[in-house]
Amino acid sequence: MSIWLTTEAARYGRDSLTEQVEITERTSLCPVARRRPGDPVMHPGSRCSYGVVLFVLFAFCLTPCTYVQGQSSSGGMAGGQTQPAGEVGFKKANKEAIEKLRMMTSEEIEALDRRLAEGLILYYNRKFARALPIFKEIASQVETMDIMFWLATSAMQVGATKLAIQKFEKLLAIDPSLHRVRLEMALAYFTIGRYDQARRELERVKAVSPPEAVQRKIEKLLAGIKERSRKVFCNLRVSQGFLWDDNISSGPDQRELAVLGGTLTLDNESRKLRDEATVTNAAGNVLYDIGERDGVMWNTTVAFYYRVYFDYSKFNYMAVDATTGPWWVGRRDILKIPVGYTESEYGSERLSHAIHVDPSYEHYFNRYFSLKGLYSYSEENYSATSNSDLDNSNNRYELTPSIYLANRRHILSGTAGYEDHKADADRFSYDSPYYAVSYFFRFPTQTEFFFRFQRTQRNYKDKPLLYDQHRKDKRNSFMVVLSQGFLKYLFASFSFNYLDNNSNARLYEFDRTTYAINVGCKF
Repeated sequence: MSIWLTTEAARYGRDSLTEQVEITERTSLCPVARRRPGDPVMHPGSRCSYGVVLFVLFAFCLTPCTYVQGQSSSGGMAGGQTQPAGEVGFKKANKEAIEKLRMMTSEEIEALDRRLAEGLILYYNRKFARALPIFKEIASQVETMDIMFWLATSAMQVGATKLAIQKFEKLLAIDPSLHRVRLEMALAYFTIGRYDQARRELERVKAVSPPEAVQRKIEKLLAGIKERSRKVFCNLRVSQGFLWDDNISSGPDQRELAVLGGTLTLDNESRKLRDEATVTNAAGNVLYDIGERDGVMWNTTVAFYYRVYFDYSKFNYMAVDATTGPWWVGRRDILKIPVGYTESEYGSERLSHAIHVDPSYEHYFNRYFSLKGLYSYSEENYSATSNSDLDNSNNRYELTPSIYLANRRHILSGTAGYEDHKADADRFSYDSPYYAVSYFFRFPTQTEFFFRFQRTQRNYKDKPLLYDQHRKDKRNSFMVVLSQGFLKYLFASFSFNYLDNNSNARLYEFDRTTYAINVGCKF
């Protein structure tokens, strides 16, 4: 009734072995109908425990299992009774495995017993990455229906989806009535974006009238297939807010500053000023899926920002950005190559325009960790001839590892970056290493919290006007955002920003704090 018991029968001749086979065919039950990952597993501390664990292997070399709807509404994946079906196919499929067992020595079978017990303990304790190579090793010697199933489900859990599908297909070719296997294969097809095949398998299980709980799961997965099969995805987010700003000019605290050759007295609008403003935000994107899920997509984004101060309108600011470009999406990889154009105004006059390209690549090593690399290049030109010294090209490099916990409710990220800013005038050119840490948390109540800290150092290429040394700035910035969604499409948010810029040129030393409340809608 197990490999171990078969060894005992082999010692007494083929008739004893045949008797064991006949007993097994009359009494065994399908283990995948009785066991679930996470159930306690007996530790193989004795030969008796091997017999219990390995009973399932040889028993299923000869006895088929399936999931069909019976009179009862409990038990099994489909909620029905476990009944034998397709016996001829089952016996034929396992004949080769039985013959291999008969050819093995008792020592070889005992060694196989131990490996199988080890694999099952790992499997039922959800240590699939360690169980998979054991099942592969056993399958290379003796591949029964159960070994195929354990191997396939372990492969699914560790992301070896194509191997899992190969084994599921083999199982169903032997016995098409294994509906749990068909459900597992549908999920595997869904995972790799083969939606037509996934839908076909789900409809076949649905046709045998499984229990209501299974039907609900099938309908949920069918809805997911419908969503994933869409070709065009659109998003729009619009908000209106109120801003408190304690330093709209980014000016120093002091009005009189010591400079080269004397004292500089700032006018009222160059020193630190406080004001309030209305802020309008709008952003939308259209994502077009060109091919399969794992393939090329095209994304277009438009963003609008407009800040209007109540008392000092010369500090009003507006920016419009349009970006478009291809994405390549794999099962664990996302490559984006967006190209964009930005137009900005300061006060009531056109400020600058810029062309930028921002390719990025992110690889997800597993569900908990990813690494993203980004390169950004831009060319910015200022409209006023008096600002021509500010015309610049900018190169930025970033590397961002991220950790995802609790089904992405917690996201921890760290960023290391370097910026090379080349302006027409060296006094506005700088190189800037920086690093940042951020934390995102999503509450079950549609509440989201975001925090980011960044430290930046700017080393300028030349001396600024009125100073006799190269300018060096050290900048610390903090951002906190709390957002609450309600009534499906509406949201409200509160944000806090603090920037502290320390410079060896006192004219450029300042701190700035802003608070904002926004209310908006998203679709």
